[in-house]
Amino acid sequence: MGPLRRVAVAVWSIGLLVLLLVPILRDPPRDGFPLSNYPMFSAAKERKNARIVHVVGYSTEGRHRPVPPDVLGTEEVMQAYQIVSVAIGRGQAADLCRRTAQRVAADADHADIERLEVRTDFYDAIDYFAGQTRPGATRVHATCAVGSASGGAP
Repeated sequence: MGPLRRVAVAVWSIGLLVLLLVPILRDPPRDGFPLSNYPMFSAAKERKNARIVHVVGYSTEGRHRPVPPDVLGTEEVMQAYQIVSVAIGRGQAADLCRRTAQRVAADADHADIERLEVRTDFYDAIDYFAGQTRPGATRVHATCAVGSASGGAP
């Protein structure tokens, strides 16, 4: 191979490398085929609050846990979420609490639960997966005793 051909191959190789590296230098970075900087993974994440509406049962020992979907009348988690969300939105959280308390009272698996709360918990999604699993804020819409017809807004 002659010296001119070697120079041409070197220039061609350097040109290809420059073309591959140019997307790195773009400001702001652009995503595209065939080169990607995967912005969905590399960009800084915006802090967002996750809003969770649910019914929480409190045990006689003071522990609490969300009631499972079947106690709300469905097998599906998203349907249970919708049941609670609609009840809160319509101002019927106290009624939902009383109906759920009747189901809890009739279920031996929940014999330790003495009271319920219909509530909205707010979590910082990033902090939650970093181990901070307590809600940043809570809004209680209704409370009621299990085995009692009483209950209502806090």
